[in-house]
Amino acid sequence: MDMVHNNPGEEPYKTKYNDPLFMKANGFNGMVTHWFVNCAITYDDYQKGLLPLGGQERKWITAKAAEIDRKLQACKKAGIQVYPFTDFIVFPKSVWDRFGKEIRGPGTVEGTGGMAERSAKPDMQSRRTQELLRAQIDGIFKRFPDLGGLTLRFGETYLQDTPYHMGGGPIRNGKEGIDDQITMLNLLREEVCEKRNKKLFYRTWDFGYNFHTNPEYYLAVTNQVKPHPNLIFVIKYQQDDFHRMTPFNPTIGIGNHQQIVEAQSRMEAYGKGAHPYYTAKGVIDGWPETKYEIAFGSHKFTGRENDRSKPRGIRDMLGNGLLSGVLTWSNGGGWDGPYTKSEIWTDLNTYVVSQWALHPDKTEEAIFNEFSEKLGLRGYQADLFRQLNLLTIEGVRKGQLNSYASNQVWWSRDQYFSAKANEEVIAEIIEKHKEPEVLWEKSEASAIWRQIESLSNQITFPNAENQEAVRVSCTYGRIKFEVIEEMWRLMLEAHKLKAKGKMDNDAIHRSIKHYDSLWAEWKNLKSKSKYCATLYTDLAFRNQRKGSIGELVDKLRKLSQLPFRHQ
Repeated sequence: MDMVHNNPGEEPYKTKYNDPLFMKANGFNGMVTHWFVNCAITYDDYQKGLLPLGGQERKWITAKAAEIDRKLQACKKAGIQVYPFTDFIVFPKSVWDRFGKEIRGPGTVEGTGGMAERSAKPDMQSRRTQELLRAQIDGIFKRFPDLGGLTLRFGETYLQDTPYHMGGGPIRNGKEGIDDQITMLNLLREEVCEKRNKKLFYRTWDFGYNFHTNPEYYLAVTNQVKPHPNLIFVIKYQQDDFHRMTPFNPTIGIGNHQQIVEAQSRMEAYGKGAHPYYTAKGVIDGWPETKYEIAFGSHKFTGRENDRSKPRGIRDMLGNGLLSGVLTWSNGGGWDGPYTKSEIWTDLNTYVVSQWALHPDKTEEAIFNEFSEKLGLRGYQADLFRQLNLLTIEGVRKGQLNSYASNQVWWSRDQYFSAKANEEVIAEIIEKHKEPEVLWEKSEASAIWRQIESLSNQITFPNAENQEAVRVSCTYGRIKFEVIEEMWRLMLEAHKLKAKGKMDNDAIHRSIKHYDSLWAEWKNLKSKSKYCATLYTDLAFRNQRKGSIGELVDKLRKLSQLPFRHQ
């Protein structure tokens, strides 16, 4: 299966992965669509007039349902099943107005993406909440009987695209949440899997050391739910979000239920496809760093080699009988940009992972070579293309993260650089006297990206668009990671200034001048090619100046008496 998850509140992605004919032709047997089916029903069978006739709320719901009808018909015609991505639990505002006192539970909703004013945490143990959830399931499948089932999310709830709805994840934090998970799972198993013979793909994603990451929690929940052929748990392959320097997820391959592994084709923390980043090999065979034990939460090496009996990639789970497939995210994840003009890197990762799921007897390299042939690359040219992609694996990790201390894996994400988020990591590096090693690692990463850029200029594609897209994106990546090298240097200097009250003025001058010239080169690249993705900014997450790399650099610029420049 594949999922396209649109940026909340933005125009949906224009991508071939929304085309059911393309998906069917490329071997996919299911689409996880971002249609908001749970927000396209009226609850008339539960209580007539609950949503006022003629009101804007009902009009919006009716229009959304008609839009879904058109899309669902196209999927049916193409012969591909649809399992819409669904945030649970969300109800129309009128339902909350009528039953809010009975529905609302204690606590606040996590993961709202700035929509806290319409977020409300349902009480999963409330009889009314359970009644309304049953009514919602009934309404979804009566209104859209051609759906193959649902893909559920409870860990985050984004309401930007559903202006007349309220709600949030009903699962309480910690051990209390175990009872909520069991209640919701058994209710949905009954309503979706048993009564209607539809599939329920239950995503375990949440925050903290809970369902998604904690084997004891996972088993405490799933052992209280009877297996069913239509009930499948969907689990991200990392013991965290889609990050490097992160252990393989220990909840994969345990318990008694079918599982599907979730893999993102263009990770929001690592470029979103604006430059090459070959993730499929890490998904299938394991990332190079997982040879060593990595501490959960701090994303650092423990100093020990990993137990060789432990899985590192999803290939290692083939023998246990629980792995039933893969869910790729061809598009989506995170916020804002970069926005790409070519899908070639998305195509590569999605193709290799999805085709491996269909043919797990094949090696990752064999499937990679099939993709190269589809691009018209053979022999030495295909070999250069593989070299290029394999280099990105460590080029990304060693550039953005570090091997010598903890990691704040979100310090750079989407189109942003948040220097404040990386402060504790910088302090630890200096405290451990690992500054030289870290800076040499960043220098190594920049050298890797220069090699990637050189390789891209030796590859000749039959398709001129692919040729330009590959070369431009490799230059984009080289510039980005050379900029990041200077960011690390400047973050380290800023911390020394704060801690000791002095700085290496000459080093800061050299670094800022190189930093400025790289930003100028980046902007020039964007101006010269329509295939260049949109650029990063020097702001912190969600366009904040406070805590950004731009704020830090300007402070150093002022102290070292260099002229200001807007990036």
